[in-house]
Amino acid sequence: MFMEGLLRETQKLANIFTAMEALRLADEHGNPRGWASPFGLLQITRCCAIISDLAFSIAKAGYRECDKATLDEIASETRKVLYSVNAQLGA
Repeated sequence: MFMEGLLRETQKLANIFTAMEALRLADEHGNPRGWASPFGLLQITRCCAIISDLAFSIAKAGYRECDKATLDEIASETRKVLYSVNAQLGA
């Protein structure tokens, strides 16, 4: 159950950052606007929060549904995304 939710949210977050999605959301000059908008940044942050909660729940359950290395990698990528969002807000 936790793992399915984790994979779903991870895929949702990955879809936000795909090149095709960025092109689809670009303005008439080709500048991305979807994920860099306030709403887009909120969506990204929300996905990261859900991923973190699910990863914590899996870890708390004793890694029965996922190995520690996979959870650590997912958490690491989520932190990188959040740092990117933070840098975007600071710019």
